[in-house]
Amino acid sequence: MKQYECLVPGCEWHTEAKDEAEIVRRAAEHLREVHDEAVVRPEMVERIKQRIHQPAAAQ
Repeated sequence: MKQYECLVPGCEWHTEAKDEAEIVRRAAEHLREVHDEAVVRPEMVERIKQRIHQPAAAQ
């Protein structure tokens, strides 16, 4: 599983999915619906991809 936290400061939205493409899709949808981004530019997609990570192992 991979995780992602919203790139907008102060927003606590997050998601997780098996693959990067699904996370990018969900993050773009979130930006459009919650943060009123009419167009998710390629630079924003790259920023989303850079913030996708593996969750820390449970201890």
